[in-house]
Amino acid sequence: MFSNTNFPINRSIPPKILKRNQTINIESPKFFQMENGLKVLIVENHKLPIVRIGLELDCEPFLEKDKSGIRKVFGQMLRAGTKNYSKEELDDIIDYMGLSLYTSFSEISISTLKKFLTKSVSIISDIVMNNDFDNFKELERIIKQRIIDINILEKDPNSILERVKNVLYFGNNHPYGEYETKQSIKNITSSDLKKLYNKYYAPNMFYLSFVGDISKNQAKKLCNLYFSRWKKKPHFVEENIMKKEYLLPKEIEIDVVDLPSLTQSYICIGGPVFLKKNDTSYFPSILANGILGGSAQSRLFLNLREKKAYTYGAYSTLKSDKYIGYFSVYTQVRNEVTDEAIKDILKEISYMIDNKVSLEELDIKKNEMSGQFIFDLEDPNVIIDLFICELKNNLTNGFYKNYLNNIKSVTIESIQKSCNSDKYFPNKIILIVGKSIEILPKIRKLGFPIRHFDKFGTFLKYEK
Repeated sequence: MFSNTNFPINRSIPPKILKRNQTINIESPKFFQMENGLKVLIVENHKLPIVRIGLELDCEPFLEKDKSGIRKVFGQMLRAGTKNYSKEELDDIIDYMGLSLYTSFSEISISTLKKFLTKSVSIISDIVMNNDFDNFKELERIIKQRIIDINILEKDPNSILERVKNVLYFGNNHPYGEYETKQSIKNITSSDLKKLYNKYYAPNMFYLSFVGDISKNQAKKLCNLYFSRWKKKPHFVEENIMKKEYLLPKEIEIDVVDLPSLTQSYICIGGPVFLKKNDTSYFPSILANGILGGSAQSRLFLNLREKKAYTYGAYSTLKSDKYIGYFSVYTQVRNEVTDEAIKDILKEISYMIDNKVSLEELDIKKNEMSGQFIFDLEDPNVIIDLFICELKNNLTNGFYKNYLNNIKSVTIESIQKSCNSDKYFPNKIILIVGKSIEILPKIRKLGFPIRHFDKFGTFLKYEK
């Protein structure tokens, strides 16, 4: 995102309310597809002599199993040297040209000055086409560092909450529910990385983007020069693990992870949801979530922080996904008010489901979301991200061009219909990471079944 430090905001002037008929024009990226299947998008922006080159992989999520964490290691190893450059040579080139290089399993990007564009394209093509993963010294260093990171995260209550939440929502035999361990990281070998590379790294599985001081003709010449030799591979059929059925508990249950050192409880309430961006209920649902807990002006925040002073903040997230998303309310409260905070969160969720929102709330949230969307578009990289998102998620053409109008078209009635379905705001799973000896006496009085788990989501015992 662009910084606004050079453009100070006069906070004495309230933001303008967006007019009902206001529209925004997003110019579509220029597009072409190479013979090897590589899809290329270009957003021209000639204000500065800077270009960002990005590669984004499009594949279904997959299980890492006993090598969980391999994608993270893979992403770090991408910059550990190629057949043409050692790691040291690659680092020297990047430092000399002042490049910003990012690598992960599914995304690779370089930001460069225009004068280094050709060299930058050659580097990113070399990384994706000529990686050999034979730098055993670097692999050993990365694995040691990952193990150190895991040791730290195993003691962090936020990380524990997120890990156990994913296990409860999706199961640990699902790409969204599995997690890396010290043993799974130790299991990763150079051979495993090469197998992953050979399976997924093909031009017909990637989007290539150029954003900045570059034309379509320049992009075509560079692609023909550096990516035409990249060989297309046949598509393969993954095990259909993403079609798994998800059944929420029939009644509310409380799941507790005991962390005796804590002086406050880390709470998450929610569950998995099936919500895609092209669903008719998408815009009413995300606006409803915004009203419930999307900001410091939301109901959860105003109740738990401003009215009750239980916490510094309480927020909710409704995540759409091509396969499966989730709804979650997050907060941290003092041990002695854990039960009261849970009651208030459940009350707010139920009230959202059972009652209409006010016109004032809806208008405030519409303008907030619309304003944020317009602000985000100041970054040309966001435009590329939006159009790739359309392609990867099979969204209707112009989904983001019509984004503002879709927000404006949401009514109180459509929000009520979305909430009344009860499928986008589940509240059956209440997860608490906290000091059991202090919170359980009051938690038991809530009358819900209680299950106990360790910090990895392994079931320990059950109590009614």
